Amino acid sequence: MKESRQRTIEWILSQPEGQSTEFKRSVSGSLNTVIVAFANSGGGHILVGVDDDGSMIGVSNINDQISKVESIARNCDPPIPVKVGSHQRNGKKILLVEVPDGEDKPYSCSLGFYLRSGATSQKMTRNEIIDFLYSVGQVKYEEKLCKGFRYSEDFDEEAFRYFLITAGISSVDLSTEDILTTLGVISRKDSNLVFNNAGVLFFGKEPTRFLRHAMVDCILFQGNDKVDILDRKELKGNLVENVKQAMIFLKKHLSLKYEIKGLHRKEILELPEEALRESVLNAVMHRDYYFDSANITVEIYRDRVEISDPGGLPPGMNPEDLGKKSIRRNKLIADLFHRMGEVEKIGSGIGRIRRAVAEVGLPEPEITITTFYTIVFERPGIPTPQVTPQVTPQVTPQVKKVLEACKEPRSRDDIQHILGLSDRQHLRKTYILPALETGWLAMTIPDKPRSSKQRYVTTEKGRKALEEAMI
Repeated sequence: MKESRQRTIEWILSQPEGQSTEFKRSVSGSLNTVIVAFANSGGGHILVGVDDDGSMIGVSNINDQISKVESIARNCDPPIPVKVGSHQRNGKKILLVEVPDGEDKPYSCSLGFYLRSGATSQKMTRNEIIDFLYSVGQVKYEEKLCKGFRYSEDFDEEAFRYFLITAGISSVDLSTEDILTTLGVISRKDSNLVFNNAGVLFFGKEPTRFLRHAMVDCILFQGNDKVDILDRKELKGNLVENVKQAMIFLKKHLSLKYEIKGLHRKEILELPEEALRESVLNAVMHRDYYFDSANITVEIYRDRVEISDPGGLPPGMNPEDLGKKSIRRNKLIADLFHRMGEVEKIGSGIGRIRRAVAEVGLPEPEITITTFYTIVFERPGIPTPQVTPQVTPQVTPQVKKVLEACKEPRSRDDIQHILGLSDRQHLRKTYILPALETGWLAMTIPDKPRSSKQRYVTTEKGRKALEEAMI
């Protein structure tokens, strides 16, 4: 353990100050701002007894200095559990302060709230603090009161009645106001009823008048790229209605086949309706509604369907957790859908999506997570480009880069970065598929081509082609 810590210190000393590294000559009063900035921004290391240029100055009274650091961390709000150790080199002792990525953000000190920005710790303004509270889930956007919404002028009685019927709620002994209060979508302020954002999204006549980014954008493209639009519909209704209309749009533009049994004819969508519906539901339930610069999108291309929502995964959720556990960003919205029987209480949506596509023999949908959460369904029956010996030499430099890069197993993102490409589908169809078809490239998990753990590796045939300068 001691050797590991010494190696860590040596490595830190070899780097300049940055997002996760700070050098301090001594334990000064400003150390608390650095500690809270790291705790709010992913964690970091502070070396005490080191000049700004990385040269060692050293500190005296090590035990006393350690006590001071621990006291400063305890006095942060809430206290931050730092680890402090010492290191000696060339007769000089320094301190290593390890600050974890905080689990109870936001953290503050006597001087305020701080975030790490590059090599500096920046004090947050009032608006930045508000934004930060929303981003770490300490304030729920769905619970924020919508002061411009007026009851009953903006209240949709029909949407409310539909909810009661679907949820199996009897209104015989309760008033509308009592039910809305029980559901958690209104509060009483003096003598007025004030709706929160979840209430507006479910029971507002025109939710986008108050929450403009609550729209769902449905688009049909002519080809495989975002170029020519054949049809577009902007859905501006309540959440339940938007899910219905998104499914109507999908069924309108996806292919149908018919299965006739006796006197009955069954319509079968080219992609499982259950999987598509679950994906749209996930988007409206789990999107980050505080992220107001983008909408949910449902996009149909010639070769795929993409359903995307802003905000990525909620805090505390990792990509490997998908299908295994559930953390609901919008608990109230999810609960209202659950009351209607639209969704299971536990997080089994991803599992149902995967099962639905597997049952009809389709590839597992691809999920990408950045500042957006996107699920991609490959449309069946779309012909892929045929690769012939005459075509292959025309892409020689690109294929050569792929094969050279994949002498070690690489993900599609790795290959895309190496080639400097921005379009994932272009990468797949123009570079990866030809290399796979010729047998120069192979998948490490061939039975699950859409697996998030999929890697591509150059085959012996591909290595031989490189050696013989065939490409």
